[in-house]
Amino acid sequence: YPARPGAPACGALPPACGALAPVQFLATSGSLIDLDALARVGPFRADFFIDGVELEWCFRAWSLGWGCYLARDVAIPHRVGGEVIRGLGIAMPRQPLFRMATYLRNAVYAWRLPHVPLRWKLAQAAYLPLQAGLYWADSGWRPAVLLRLLGAARDGALGRLGPPRDRV
Repeated sequence: YPARPGAPACGALPPACGALAPVQFLATSGSLIDLDALARVGPFRADFFIDGVELEWCFRAWSLGWGCYLARDVAIPHRVGGEVIRGLGIAMPRQPLFRMATYLRNAVYAWRLPHVPLRWKLAQAAYLPLQAGLYWADSGWRPAVLLRLLGAARDGALGRLGPPRDRV
């Protein structure tokens, strides 16, 4: 997980923090959330459906004075998709089209959120087209896949969220 620049290190936290590292975001699988933080930051976004919920929540938490910390000495294996797609200097999970589209839609929508750092938005603006292109190439350049991905990006830009109709 990417480190959170400028975040207080473990030494600035209560002594019970152990070997925690401040990170931009974490996967929600296996997360422990302070109930006071949950009350202040709010719940995970249901309209994001499945992809990017933890990323948006952690950025929201950081913007409100809370944070997300990784326990470096604990491993909880977590995998998205079945295999890895490699190309264009990146590696990404091979997953069903509705998952890739939801990820793309939510990432584009996140550009509208004031608590998502500009640096992250700019990195995603460069990275998302590469991921979409790699996913499309992996699908055999099927036009229906390209149209679904373009539609997802459009939905994100227009704020059309919620569970995708084509989820399997």
